[in-house]
Amino acid sequence: MKKTVSISGALLLALVPAISGCTSSTGGAIGLAAGGALPIKASGKALAFRANATNTASTNSYTKLPTSQHQIQQAKILEKSKAGGIQIEGSADEDKNPTNTQGTNPALISASSPDMLENGTAIAGMKDAKGNVYFENGNFGDAQASNETANLSSVGVYNVYENNKFVEQIVMKHGTTIRYQEGKDGDATATYAVGYIGNNTTNMPATGMATYKGFTEGGTSVYDDNGTMQQMGLRGGKVELAADFGAGKVTGGISGAQFVTYKGNNMVVLNNDITGLDIKADITGAEYTGTATLVDANKQAIGTTSSNEAIGAFFGDGAAETAAAFLIEGNAPIDGQNRDYIMSGGIGAVKQ
Repeated sequence: MKKTVSISGALLLALVPAISGCTSSTGGAIGLAAGGALPIKASGKALAFRANATNTASTNSYTKLPTSQHQIQQAKILEKSKAGGIQIEGSADEDKNPTNTQGTNPALISASSPDMLENGTAIAGMKDAKGNVYFENGNFGDAQASNETANLSSVGVYNVYENNKFVEQIVMKHGTTIRYQEGKDGDATATYAVGYIGNNTTNMPATGMATYKGFTEGGTSVYDDNGTMQQMGLRGGKVELAADFGAGKVTGGISGAQFVTYKGNNMVVLNNDITGLDIKADITGAEYTGTATLVDANKQAIGTTSSNEAIGAFFGDGAAETAAAFLIEGNAPIDGQNRDYIMSGGIGAVKQ
């Protein structure tokens, strides 16, 4: 789905209970070429975690379709995916019996994973959930779907504005970022995930360097405000990843941003020293794994972390695009106190 931002650079701001996601596969995902159409079949990877939550099922007042809410209740991870994330399988088929509010490309959307979290919790997934897939300017295809137990959202097209003036559109043609949540109505925990799906690069460069300009999508990101979970995120700044194919390294992330929340209609800066997210990862084949850390302007870590993982993959001919997902659990000076937090999200980017 296209995302429009009215700031300099790009946005990572999960100031609503965001839906988190799936991601790209270990061996060459199956998907669509640029400018595709239904059906879509693709695979990927995600970073997932389970946390205390309030889950409720309802009916969307506009679409009249089932939907669900998964409100996290604690900034502590009970269980997460093993190192390297979980594999995701997804599909979107034409819905031949759509509602009149389902969108221009009504689809039956499914998502599943063969993997479990580290303590054995399975991903329930969704099967033939009524939703929509957005195709724009040759993008891979962005799915949106909900049912009574899960939500799925993907973003691969991003409009960038500066001073209310359109600057450019970033279009991922070979993959997309994905966010996902699941939990049964009344259950005390929910599972959240962020990731990507797409066509993994089969002709990876062996030498040289590349810079990728991108956007961010916030996943589930909260801090503990004396027992109340407050949403938070990095606002503005530059989103950029760099790959050194000869050395097998990926670096970069977000720089020059503000670390904020919203209280009522007011934006509150939570820590003036936190201005970015630093990713360091090692490339293996068409994928990479490493760490993600909240940092200051000098890329020095702020606070401490109990886990801080990043995963990613390259898509398209010669690694034309990349996507990454990150998940951090830690404690940092936030809004005047040392507070526990969870931060997750995804990055989509195209080669410059």
